[in-house]
This record gives sequence, structure tokens and C-alpha cells, in this order.
Amino acid sequence: MFEHITSEVYESKVVYRTKKYGDLVRTFCMNPHGEVVNENTNGIVTVNGHSYSNPELHTENTNFALLVSNNFTEPFKNSNEYGESIARLSNMLGGGVLVQRFGDLVKGRRTNEHRLSKSFTNPTLKATPGDLSLVIPKRQLDAIIEMIYALDNIAPGSANEDTLLYGVEVKFYNSNVEVDNNLETKIKGLYVLGDGSGVTHSLSQASASGVYVARILGKKYN
Repeated sequence: MFEHITSEVYESKVVYRTKKYGDLVRTFCMNPHGEVVNENTNGIVTVNGHSYSNPELHTENTNFALLVSNNFTEPFKNSNEYGESIARLSNMLGGGVLVQRFGDLVKGRRTNEHRLSKSFTNPTLKATPGDLSLVIPKRQLDAIIEMIYALDNIAPGSANEDTLLYGVEVKFYNSNVEVDNNLETKIKGLYVLGDGSGVTHSLSQASASGVYVARILGKKYN
């Protein structure tokens, strides 16, 4: 259902602002013919994904993360610990990663082994069928559900009852380093680029920032 998008831009970025809260939700790490995998995040089992270049290892699925951005207000400052606490809940309830059918989520019921086995979407990761509403806070969960319905407008079938949601994936970003439009710091000749700068948030963006600065330096010293 995403082939018309990924055939144009392999790792597509779709950004949506929710009507309910005004939060930004975006797709991340889109993997055509991919599979979902476990990841160890500071000792917590979280979820990630990848796809293989070898066509023989391709699946029929496209997987990606949905990331909800929240800005916290004073006095709270420890956003990393907040994210980790959500991931720990998943581990506490399911012994690792949880999986839930989208239809079960919106109907307010837990996915069980029976309903998962009847799903038209073949799982690519062994995970515990469960209820993500017991893990993800309401604001973020509402944003994810609204985003899936929005995606259904550009990729019909996204909001199918058998769409599988794995949880959770948590991303931690560096604080922004103060740089100018050329990614140069206040220290003359010192450039900070890639995700370490806090400016980019993906492999493709980090790579692009490297090319961008290389071109600047090439013009400067040639």
C-alpha cells in the first residue's frame, strides 16, 4: 500500500500535525519489504526495523515507526527518563515488545494469540500480543491513532484492522548545539553536523548535512 510512495522516496518522511492536540507525528525509518526487530535501549527491549537489499529476504510488509514529538514545560527536564519509563512498561507487561492489531486498539480490547493468528498481516517479529493503551500515555496514543487514519488517506489500507502495531520505539536526541546556517559554531572553523548536533534526526538527514558542509568547505578552500 506504500509502494507508490516508497518507489519515489525510499525512506519517506510523512509529517502530520494532530487536530486534537496540535502535536507533530512523523514516520521514521520506513522499510519497504522490511521486518520488525528487537533493539536493546539502555537495557530495555524496544522495537526497530530494517529491510534487506537481497530480494530473497524481502517480506510483503512495509514497516516504519510513528514518532510523537512533545515539548515539556517547567519544572520537568528529564525527557529521556520519561521515554524510558514508557518502554519499561512494555517490558513489564509483555516481557519485552508488545504487538496489537489496530482494530483491537481502537475497539479498546487486548489482542490475543487467536486474533493475531487470524490477522491478514504476517508478523515479522515474535512479540507478546497485548494492549498498548496500558503502556502509551493517552496523548501520544491518540496522536498515533489520528496519524494512522491520516495515512489512510494517502496509503489506503493503513487503518485496516489487521495493521500491526509494535511497541514501543523510543528515540533520544541530543540537545541542539548553537550553529549558524552553515552548521558552524561560535568557534571559528568548528562545525557540528549529523545527529550529534541536535539539528538532524535520521541517517539520511545526517548524511545530507555532511555533504552540505563538505560543499561549503570545498568552496572555501579551493
